[in-house]
Amino acid sequence: MKIAIPSTGETLTSPISDTLGRAPFILIYESSTGEFDSIENPGFQIQDGSGLKASDIVLKNNVKVLLTKEIGRKSYSALQKEHIKIQLLKSSGTVKSAINKYLKKSGI
Repeated sequence: MKIAIPSTGETLTSPISDTLGRAPFILIYESSTGEFDSIENPGFQIQDGSGLKASDIVLKNNVKVLLTKEIGRKSYSALQKEHIKIQLLKSSGTVKSAINKYLKKSGI
């Protein structure tokens, strides 16, 4: 299963970004292999529509779950429409710690 998470850096040890749209990177983690891709978010530096740019990355990579601290209404609607599970995070930390917590909680 592919999991997406907005990140301030390109590795699993990078801190989680506070928002989806303004994240410099979106990390795509494959739970079955432990492999990941780091994708630069084109919405990081634009004024309007940054969340939709990040949402496009999620959709184009066949992600099933998005872990994020904050998400805008338009992005939320676009992802919900495509049946992407959105899990809001309550705390900061690294990408890896958030993924591990989610997988443990989900029993995956």
